[in-house]
Parts: sequence; C-alpha cells; structure tokens
Amino acid sequence: MKQFKYIHVIAALFLLLGMGVQSYVSYSRAQSQLQEKMDLEMQIAQEKLRFELYDALEAWAEVENEVKKDLNQPERIIPKTDEILRRYPNFYACYVAFPPYYLPQQKWFEPTSYRTQDTIISRILGDADHDYFEREWYKGASQNSDDYWSPPYREETFNKTIYSYAKSLRDEEGNLICVIGVDFSLKWINRLLEQFKPFEEAVFMLYSSNGQLLAASDGAPAEGFDQSWIISRKTLQPININMVTAVPRRHILHSLRLGILLPLSVFVLGILVVGLLIRRITRDDQENARLATEREVLSHELQIAHDIQMGILKDAKEKANAQGDGDIELQTLLVPMREVGGDLFDYHREGDELWFIIGDVSGKGVPAAIFMSAAVNLFRAAVVRANSPKEIVEEMNAVLSENNPSMTFVTAFVGCLRIPTGELIYCNAGHCAPLIYSPVTGNPSPLTPNPNIPLGFDGHYSFVEQGCMLGEGETLVLYTDGVTEARNPEREMLGLNRWAEIVATQEDLYGAIKTFMGKAEPTDDITLMTIRKKSPVLPVTMHMPCRADQWPVMKRTIHSFGLCAGLDKKALKQFEVAAEEAVVNIIHYSQATEIEMALSQVTPDSKVSIQLTDDGIAFDPTAHIPNDKATDERQVGGLGIHLIRQIVDEMHYERSEDKNILTLVNKISS
Repeated sequence: MKQFKYIHVIAALFLLLGMGVQSYVSYSRAQSQLQEKMDLEMQIAQEKLRFELYDALEAWAEVENEVKKDLNQPERIIPKTDEILRRYPNFYACYVAFPPYYLPQQKWFEPTSYRTQDTIISRILGDADHDYFEREWYKGASQNSDDYWSPPYREETFNKTIYSYAKSLRDEEGNLICVIGVDFSLKWINRLLEQFKPFEEAVFMLYSSNGQLLAASDGAPAEGFDQSWIISRKTLQPININMVTAVPRRHILHSLRLGILLPLSVFVLGILVVGLLIRRITRDDQENARLATEREVLSHELQIAHDIQMGILKDAKEKANAQGDGDIELQTLLVPMREVGGDLFDYHREGDELWFIIGDVSGKGVPAAIFMSAAVNLFRAAVVRANSPKEIVEEMNAVLSENNPSMTFVTAFVGCLRIPTGELIYCNAGHCAPLIYSPVTGNPSPLTPNPNIPLGFDGHYSFVEQGCMLGEGETLVLYTDGVTEARNPEREMLGLNRWAEIVATQEDLYGAIKTFMGKAEPTDDITLMTIRKKSPVLPVTMHMPCRADQWPVMKRTIHSFGLCAGLDKKALKQFEVAAEEAVVNIIHYSQATEIEMALSQVTPDSKVSIQLTDDGIAFDPTAHIPNDKATDERQVGGLGIHLIRQIVDEMHYERSEDKNILTLVNKISS
C-alpha cells in the first residue's frame, strides 16, 4: 500500500499546474471575446446615432430637390422649409442662402423658416443687419464642397445652444447656387449620445471632418483617453462626422472573473475525482460506503435543483395570474424526463400586456437545465427593455450564440398578448407551431409561424415577427416536442393529429398524454402552456393631441394591429400610408386640438378599419373631386385625399357633435 502514498499528492500538483495554465488561457480567451463583444456593442450604438443624425442630410436633400425644380423662382422654397420644421421637431431653423445678387438688384436673399416658442415663422431674410455672408456656416459651406458642422453656439433667436449643419449646392461647372442649412439643439445631440451608450460607463465624442470637437457625453475626460480606456473610432457616413466611443477597461474585469470561475470549478472537480479514484484503489470497502453516501447527497441535490427549477417557473405563472381582473387564465405544466430538464416557460405581465416564452433546450439533464436557466434569465432581462418579441428573441440569440462551443441551442416561441384587444404579436425561433382552440368551432387550428432558426446558432440572424388575433374564450395552446413525440408501448408517436384531437376535448391534456403512453417510459421533457382570453375583444383606441410628433406612436399602433389582423406586408404598408395622409391632413388643415383613433376588425367581411375623430372645422374629404391640374394648383389637402382613395377600399365621413369622423376600410386578402 506504500506505493500509493504519494500518488494523490503528485496527481494534485499536476492538476494544479494544469489548472493554472488553463486559467491563463481562459482569461486570455475571455478578454478577447469580451473585447469583440464590446466592439460590436459600440458599432451598434454608432449606427443608431448615425441613423438619427441622417435626418439632417435627408432634410437637406429634400430642400435641394425643391430648389432645383425652378432656379428662377427661389421664393417657392419657403413652403418646403416650413414643412421640414413641422416634420422634424428637433430642428429650430431651415434656410437657403443665395450668393450676392443671385436675383437682380438683390444683394441678399435667404428664404428661412424658424421656430419662436411654439410658432413657426417663414420669411425672406438678408440685409445689412443680417449679413449672412459673414456667418461661419455660410463661409464654411460656400468655400468648399464638404459638409459644414458648426461647433455649438448660443443663438439668441431661439434662446438655446444649437448646432448648424450646412452644405453648398452647385451647378455642373461647380459654381455656387446656394447654401442649404438646418439648425438643431445641443440638448438633442446630448440626449442622443446618452440614449445610445452601449454601457453605463461609456462616453461618446463627436468631431467634424476637420477635427473640431462638436459634442461629448457625460464622463468624457478633458485631457483625452489613456491606456485605461478601450477606444473605437468611426466616421459616420454620409453625414461626415467622426465619432469616438470609449469604455473604461475596468468594465470587463468583473465579467472576466466570472468567466474564469467555471474552468476553476472544473479543475477543482477534477482534483476531487482523481482523489476519489485513488482512494477507491486503496480503500475499496470504505470507498463503496462513501460512494453510496455520495449518491444519496447527489440525489438530494438534484431534488433541490428540481424544486428550485419548478419554483422559478411556478412563481412566474402565479404572479401573472394574480395581476389583472380575471381577464385571462394561465395553465402550465412541466414534467422533466429526469430530475431536471431543459424545457422552459416564463411570463411577465405589464399592465394589459402579457409577455411569455416557451422553449426547449437541446440535450438532457443538468447541462440542459443550466442552459435553460440562462435562457429564462435572458428573457427576464430583455422583456423589461424590449418593445417587441422580435427584439427579445434577437437579444437572447445574440448572447446565447456568443460563446457556445458545444452548439447547444434553444427552440423558443416568444409572444406578447395585448389582453383587451386580443392582439397577439409573436416571434418563433424554430419551435413547435402552437394551436388556437375556439369554443365557437370546437376545433383547434394551428398557427403557421415563420420557423426562423433556433437560438444559439447565428447571433446576427434577423428574425421575422408575426401576429394574429385571440378572441373572447379562445385558448392559445403551446407545447414542446416532448408532447407530439411521446410514444406508446408499441413505439407509435402521439403526432400532431392525435394531439389536436386531445386539445379539441378541452379536458385534462396531460392526463390524455399519459393515457396514450401507458407504461412506456418518457423519451423527453413534456411542457404545456395554455393562455385563455376570458374578456371581450375591445377595439384599439388612442386619444392624443393634434400634433405631428404623435404620428410615430400612432404608426406603431397601426402596424401592430394590421399585423395581427392579417394584412400582408404590402397591404399593411399601404394602409399605414393612407392613415398617415389622413392624419397629416387633419394636423395641417383642420385646426383641431385633439385626435381620437379607433382600430377594429370586421370578422365576417374580413376587413380592417381605422376611424379618425377630430374637433376641427367641418371638412368632408369624400366630397373632394380629384382633377388633372398640376400639383401646385390642387386645393389644400387634395393630393393626400386622392392618394387615400387609390389605397383604401372604402372611405366614409360624417359630422357629429361638432366633430369630423373619417373611416378608412381595407379588405384582408385571403
């Protein structure tokens, strides 16, 4: 027995040495992966900021097109500059400055629209007191062909600190035609910088193409960046702004420490296993007794893990059921094949919105349970920030794909049910197609979701979001493949057809599955989730001030409703355009102070309708007679009304209680 005296010590030393080497390798690999992740997050933030600032260039291009229509009548530019300010509430001025004596006997000629408090004023500027030829934005843009971004300066007209963006328009020979510019606030730029920071400690700095500092977010060091910062630089095209994003290097240390814990734990476990094997050789009798004890401990720990896993999921269901006033009924069941499993579900209720997920991790046992726990936590972290199931799925997929050498994947179905209206927005990631049971027909009908790919394969995959309506008394039945792939003693699978027949009975679903399986052993985890809408379906309604900045909120509501109502991509886009034209007419011409919007679905006729009610002056758009006159000769709002007629299937108007009520109806193509 003495020959084994030092084997344990020697083996432990070798394992400790290997543990140190592996820890160093893991540290280096984790640092590289975190660097790549942070670079990606910073690139995403930079692209978001570029998209927001692109408004300035888009506004410039629109004014440029208006100028080019008729260079001999530059005064026609005024309506376009006025329109730009109404469309972009963050702009404070839009102007077109022509060179000296562009018009005969007029040295200065500057069509301008600008804000004063809540009013937009449009006029022709330019005189000895307002000599724009001496302004920096005019000099910077007229003397070269590059974009000109001014440093922030105090503009007394608006009583705000602003930026100016200007660019010259030239003819084919390079001669200056005019300088087009827009002004926007420093406060808006600072808000964008703070909004798009990828991490709490990150800082942004914007520079013009000539290296001049334009703006910096909170926390930017005055003396510049040293080795304690991770730096990312990018030129945002086509707006020609240089952007520097920096994150303190200490930001990654916490994550690196966590990344090393797993390999350390593995090596420690390896040392214990070697010790157990050596002791097994030297002390067979005692080892057998100890292993029996260990098995009992392991069984107890697995039971604890099972209770924790079931408790997490149970709490989510009970919390969601406890909210509201009995408008929905939730039922869930998870039966793991072993003590712990890889199936998952979760709920999150926020007011009238119920967010939920059901999923299935590839593999079995403890590894699948660990991955399942990660997926549930990712869902809970994403659901409080995201605006749609698509955003949740893509955020989960990006993280799960980031470091997944085992290629473990998760099929998942993520949805959001707006309970009063029955709108169900969902995103399917390779999961089983749910069933919808209707008490009217007595038969379940399967959804036909876009399958997409499971989570964990491709972190850059763009998922497709879909929608449908859940009526009063209807039940959404979700499940994992452990249901349809359950086998009886004759090795026959339950299958989708038998499963649909079971759902149609609306009895004990799991009891029916067990009856089919008989004495056969389960081959996979079984998870069921049912969501029954108990309350009546209400129309989608919104009540808001009659202002242009309310349209984006209305558009998102229309898009979500149309998606659930069954409009295809093209029809939904046309319906949004028609609604926008109607809303723009009300905002610009009705003198209304409030708009009420109601969306509804006419089920027997397969139609969707939008009703717009305003308190403006009386105007019947259905009485407008289109003509063939040129665009600039049409009556106010006529072109928009003509466009609406071309898109919608029906348009109705009535005047009731001193309010205009306009209804637009579109058919849902089969």
